[in-house]
Amino acid sequence: MATIYSAKKIEKILEKIDASMLGENVAIKVHFGEKGCTTYLSPKVVHKVFDKVVSLGKKATLVECNVLYKGSRTNSTDHLKTAQEHGFDRPIEILDGEEGQEYTLVKGCKLGKGIKKFDSLIVLTHFKGHMMAGFGGSLKNIGMGLASRAGKLQMHANIKPSVSDECIGCGVCIEHCNAKAITLVDGKAVIDKDKCEGCAMCIALCSTGAISVPWGSENPQGLQNKIANYASAVLTLFPKAVFINVLENITKDCDCMDFEQKPIMEDQGILCGTDIVAVDKASLDLANKSSGGKFNKINAINKDKQIEFAEKLKLGTSKYNLIEL
Repeated sequence: MATIYSAKKIEKILEKIDASMLGENVAIKVHFGEKGCTTYLSPKVVHKVFDKVVSLGKKATLVECNVLYKGSRTNSTDHLKTAQEHGFDRPIEILDGEEGQEYTLVKGCKLGKGIKKFDSLIVLTHFKGHMMAGFGGSLKNIGMGLASRAGKLQMHANIKPSVSDECIGCGVCIEHCNAKAITLVDGKAVIDKDKCEGCAMCIALCSTGAISVPWGSENPQGLQNKIANYASAVLTLFPKAVFINVLENITKDCDCMDFEQKPIMEDQGILCGTDIVAVDKASLDLANKSSGGKFNKINAINKDKQIEFAEKLKLGTSKYNLIEL
């Protein structure tokens, strides 16, 4: 049975971080929120975790990878700008390169290449709902969040990107397709699905948004399973890690939404532990209990599947002892 700590303030949680769990170069995985989102993780909480790590004589960096869709975090330049605009003013590194093209292959999973620079990991997560995975906790924060763009496409879709009539035939996607899978036919880009390697570079570079993700081609359970597999790959690199779920401003959908959302329940504080499955399970149980079962009903997705897949991969246990600080 895993031990999970609960507190209303991050300071209490930080007292429980064991310095022996950390190496000399600590990656702190966060999500900076899409431009337009207002309920992303509080920079004040993030900065306190960062400063705690530094006070222990360690080097700390806030880390993230670029997103799959077109938005304010599609490339590193815009991503960093968005993070700064949202109040994150500690050192940041986007791990998969300017256009999300840099990855390292771990257990068949395409993770942001820069992750291998670090020797330890703190996963700092804003717990909330998710329209495809059911909920977003620590598992999703590292499983989806530390995947390169190609890895994110691999998780979200069973088919390759497609081109709509909005294509203007500019040729940018052709110039940047290493697989030479794109050609112009009658002034429009056409993707050869057999040649396409699924790097998703064309999605990032298309100025009109004509090349898009085939959303919905993967069912929720398939996505949840892939998230667990990617989380397993990440934890192969970091056998010891600290997981902190912040149950504040809990919304129906994730922080990738580019509009304001309203919290669906009262804040529930912060949970922390060294077992990723137990931290997410405890967070899920607390959200359901505190909302009278409302959280479990949002998005019409079986949220326990994420937990089950992760437990089958032996990433942790769903049995825990919750200790209030």
